Parts: sequence; structure tokens; C-alpha cells
Amino acid sequence: HGYKPSSVNRDTSSIGTIYRWAARRRLCPKGFRSPTIGLERFEEGVRVVSITSEEIGALLAGAHAFSDKRFAPYVRLLAETGCRKGELLGRRWCDVDLASGQILVETTKTGVPRVLFFSVETAELMKRVWPKRDADRLLFEGRIPGKAISYRRQWAELTTAVGRPDLHQHDLRHYRAAELLKAGNTIAVASQVLGHSSLILQRRYGHLETAHLRSAMQASWRSTA
Repeated sequence: HGYKPSSVNRDTSSIGTIYRWAARRRLCPKGFRSPTIGLERFEEGVRVVSITSEEIGALLAGAHAFSDKRFAPYVRLLAETGCRKGELLGRRWCDVDLASGQILVETTKTGVPRVLFFSVETAELMKRVWPKRDADRLLFEGRIPGKAISYRRQWAELTTAVGRPDLHQHDLRHYRAAELLKAGNTIAVASQVLGHSSLILQRRYGHLETAHLRSAMQASWRSTA
């Protein structure tokens, strides 16, 4: 009916969770069986994203051209931390440690708190953009107090300007995942850094880890030849 397979699968899982919640609290009639049990899930396509380091550089440079000076550190943080957009937009200054280059995210999609890491360069940029920092205020607060700006318009203009209008903000998360694996980190490490399912990373980027493992194995052959 026009819905994406991933949307149907997420909704089915949510409904199943509600039924399990009700069953644990004995709110269901005797003999009740959740209609979601055994329900076949739809096959989900994997979005393949290809972004070069040059394109990332163009995005970071182009972000400085916008009137909202917070947009540049916003794009840098997405690219460096690999976080979800919502995780970043929900942060207040009390969550940020500029000295150590860390942002604490207590509430995540997976339910497990994690820390976002960013560079010294980004920390210095943030200090210049926000000379005054209110601990209880959102970093990217919009005109309505307590509500973050989405940056959808700015992102559309930026990606069009660099010749990649197909890019989503979430694609910077995919870029960081790929870079972590190319640097020789395992999927287990990358999944912890990104707060992501290792199974999903395996489906999307398993070939990158395999390539690194092959190189490591070949190097070991040369050392014993």
C-alpha cells in the first residue's frame, strides 16, 4: 500500500512489543497469542552510500557559507561522530565537554548511553561560534525555546551546491562507519562507537572488514615466509 518494507517491519515490531508488555502485566485474556508471532518480515533493501573524502571536505567547507554559524559545527559533528541526527539535535550544553572533545548521549535508539567523540578543530570552532554557553540550552535551538532546528533547508542547499543533492544527513553516519572499518577497526568496535547493531553493520560493511582481515593475514604470511 505504498509503505516501505522497513516501515512495516518497524511498526510490526512496535505492535509486538506492546502485546508483550500487556502479557507481562496479565492484561491479556487467558490463552491470548500475539498476532505478530511468526509474522513474516519483509526483505529490506540496504542503502549503499558512496561519499569520498573530497566530498566530505566540500560539505564541511560549504557549511561555513550559511548565515546560521551553528550549521558548520553541526555538519562537522555529524561527520566526525557518526551520530544520529536526533542524538545531536537533542543535546544541551550540559552534555558537552569541549576540553575532552566529548558529548554524552544518555538516551539512544538502542537504549544504551554512549559518548560521541569530536576533534580539537571542531571544539575550537564551537568555542568561536558559541562564546556564551547556557548549560540548560540546546546547542541547535530554533526560534521556539526548547525545540531544535532541523536544518533540512540548509542541508538541501549545501548538498546541491557541492553536486550531491542525493545525500541525506544520515549518510554522514554511513561515511563514518566505513572510515572506522577502513582504518582497521573491527565491526564490533565500530558498532560500539556508533551505537549501531553489529548485524546491520555486517550486512552493509562486512566486505570492508573482510578486506582488512585479508591484508592482515597476507602480512602474516610474509613474516613467516
